[in-house]
Amino acid sequence: MKKTLLTTALFLANMFVVLPSSAAPLHINSTALSQVHWQDIPLSETVKTTLNAQQKQSFTAQFAGVESPIAAYRIPASQGTVEITIDSPILDKEVFVPSAVVLDGNFNVAATYPSSEFKFQEERGLKPNRLSAELNLTPAANQDYIYLLIYTTQQDLNKTTLVPHPSKVFAKATGKQPPSIPDIEVRHSLNGEVAVNVTGANGTRFIGLPTEIFTGKKAQATQVGAAQQAAPTAAAANAKAVNTPVDKETEAYFKQAVSKALKENDVNRALNLVNEAEKLGLTSPRKVFLQQVSSK
Repeated sequence: MKKTLLTTALFLANMFVVLPSSAAPLHINSTALSQVHWQDIPLSETVKTTLNAQQKQSFTAQFAGVESPIAAYRIPASQGTVEITIDSPILDKEVFVPSAVVLDGNFNVAATYPSSEFKFQEERGLKPNRLSAELNLTPAANQDYIYLLIYTTQQDLNKTTLVPHPSKVFAKATGKQPPSIPDIEVRHSLNGEVAVNVTGANGTRFIGLPTEIFTGKKAQATQVGAAQQAAPTAAAANAKAVNTPVDKETEAYFKQAVSKALKENDVNRALNLVNEAEKLGLTSPRKVFLQQVSSK
């Protein structure tokens, strides 16, 4: 599922991210993370990892409630925005239910994707029934890699998933009335498979950059008890968003990042940064881009 920059705060100084109020803050031991074997993911390739109960990692018990096997990936941070698809297929009436954590180049937790983000997808083409999520991430400047950690939780192991019976799926596909037969109950397991694909994309979640610099000054207070006004049109809302003042630190970041990307001959990344800056109402990063390109 795609997430936007303004929906999740990124914290750099401490190893945690604030989750919904009903959940405790997530903390991962940095020493344990440094000892994990991180598998590199080439762009536009799908990497599959087989998981089983014999691969349990003790450090996950602190935040997952169970010693879970993990799939750990290292993703280059120099290729601009990436779109990451995570699939966990249903195999032999059991499934590994993923939760995911994204870490910046310093192993700081930048974003979390609980199992609720992984939606059931019916079998289609060569893809089986599966749990699937889509992440859209933009690494900030001065990072070599970002990291993706996938695990399961005790809470999910206590549950099951109902999968439509193949006869129902076939009837639906052929336009017939589905038969009145029970769906198949799939147990959640420490055994399974995870398939991860990374491709280039356009996105707005910056990994390794504090969210606070994008929010400008303090948000306007919500008016309580006043007469309700008509909702603004989409155009008016967009205009208001563009006209919101952005602080100097944000502007400086984008100008520096665009300049750095061009020095590294990464034009696509520079353009992505220019586009994101303009969404915030900044015009100077495009000027930097044009000046540097025209001078070459």
